[in-house]
Amino acid sequence: MKELLTFGIFLALISLHVAPPVGKKEPELPANETGTVEDKQDAEYFRYLSQVVEVLEKDPEFKSKLHNASEEDIRSGKIANYLDLVGHGVRLKLDEIKRTEVEYQRELLRQRQDFMSGIERNYWNPIHHDNKDSFEMEDLKKLLSKHNDMMSAQDAKRHEEFKAYEMEKEHERREKLHNMTAEERAKEEALYKEHREQRSKHEKIHEPGHKAQLEETWEKEDGLDPESFDPRTFFNLHDKNGDSYLDMYEIETVFLADIDKVYNESNPEVDLRERSEEIERMREHVMKNMDKDKDGLISFTEFMDETKSEDFEKDEDWKPLTEQDQFTEEELQEYEKMLSENPHGENVKQEASH
Repeated sequence: MKELLTFGIFLALISLHVAPPVGKKEPELPANETGTVEDKQDAEYFRYLSQVVEVLEKDPEFKSKLHNASEEDIRSGKIANYLDLVGHGVRLKLDEIKRTEVEYQRELLRQRQDFMSGIERNYWNPIHHDNKDSFEMEDLKKLLSKHNDMMSAQDAKRHEEFKAYEMEKEHERREKLHNMTAEERAKEEALYKEHREQRSKHEKIHEPGHKAQLEETWEKEDGLDPESFDPRTFFNLHDKNGDSYLDMYEIETVFLADIDKVYNESNPEVDLRERSEEIERMREHVMKNMDKDKDGLISFTEFMDETKSEDFEKDEDWKPLTEQDQFTEEELQEYEKMLSENPHGENVKQEASH
């Protein structure tokens, strides 16, 4: 089940197609290409990356080093120093993959250089070009660096898009107030204040992934005796497909009891975009604490290890997004300025999220 996933830093491989076998490739250029250049480069990167991962997975010693590596070892590229430990057969296969990839990129460049300016300086994949014949530590470090940059950018982009969404809501609210009489405005402001106060009156939201939250899910969602909470049974109940891993969707079911305290879908006033973002941030929090090998999944061992830690017993208050400022007044003023300069609103939201 965990095909290509043990190499934990490569979370994004989960959602991509399995790479084609290494061999002679004939680049095809569709007549009507869609997507940005960046999107296409990312797709090429993951294709190459998946081939490298598939081979590295076959070396037990490197695989063991990876499982014991810290997050910093992975982010810094230090884990690449263990490449010398892989067997000769694995190294030969990596060399073959790199040589084939270099040839593939050269062919792409030849075919595209007439109509893609600057392509000579913009290789698709992070290859160590000083050595085009063998796969070295520098190649692996470049892969690690690009992956972390992409994942960080993806998270940051979602956060910024949510901020832009919240600023647009506030902009519309203020515009509505601006068009009211003084009496109407005072009444509307009072209702808004009352609404915010009411939303803050909810049951305590437990820290995601900690004991108190799991116990509440055990009782309210799983319908079991709160006095009989058992981590092993809890894991198996939420491992819906029985593969001994909790994926992002299985993890999110753990948050439902807490999410509904603030974002109950039966309430027509609940903003589903905010509800979705809250779930995303809860998942990020849990993955940061439990996903030790950074493969985008929580294994049974990782889960059980966390339940035995001192931190698991703690239960810090989780403050929902609705009770936090998502932007500063200065950021909102800048957003308003962009709107005033572009009254038709073209690309304003995109600019605000960058």
